[in-house]
Amino acid sequence: MHKVKIVLTFFLSLLFLSGCASYYAVTVNDYLDITETPDPIPAGASFCVLANKNENNPILDNEIKAKIEKLLVESGYKIASYEKADFYLSFSYSVSSGRRATELRPVFQAGQTETVQTYKSSGKTSTSIINLPGYTTYVPYRITVFTSSLTLNVLDAASLRANNQKKIIWIGENSSASQNSEIRDTINYLLVASFENFGRNTGRSIKTEISTNDTRVKQITWQEGGAVKRK
Repeated sequence: MHKVKIVLTFFLSLLFLSGCASYYAVTVNDYLDITETPDPIPAGASFCVLANKNENNPILDNEIKAKIEKLLVESGYKIASYEKADFYLSFSYSVSSGRRATELRPVFQAGQTETVQTYKSSGKTSTSIINLPGYTTYVPYRITVFTSSLTLNVLDAASLRANNQKKIIWIGENSSASQNSEIRDTINYLLVASFENFGRNTGRSIKTEISTNDTRVKQITWQEGGAVKRK
């Protein structure tokens, strides 16, 4: 029974490790201005995604802008011009320079076989082979962790057009720590996580897991030789 427990622990450890490699843990914190109206972003509202003029890579900015537009449409909203949109959506993103960390990884050591001789009262001996149980050790590994962040702001379009008043309706803050330093990749998971509670107030920081096999991620992943198509 002890051997069965150790083997089971080993396979559960493998499943845990594969799980860590198959999803991104994203921290989400969404803020809604409830002083205006309980439902400031009605279904079917139109959006104009504003260009991110403060970044050094306008090509990447346009990629992210297209992905946001696609997710808006998938969520039941419409894309409109600056002059006709009900709301404006601005975005900003970043990735940290990385920090060193240590994690423990389980390593299973298989049990050995051993030959045992048994002596009987009659003077005869018998030989048998037994399997010793395996065991798990934990080995420290040095890794580099990068934190990718994404912030979405929804603004009232009428106020901005009329008197240049920047009236923020909703803010979505998203971050994820992983060993992936490529913001062009991690931004997909942050975007998908941000639209799980888009337009709502989470009330606190919550955590969600976005799988690498998530169809929403695949739909907005930049494909070599082609852009994410706007609807």
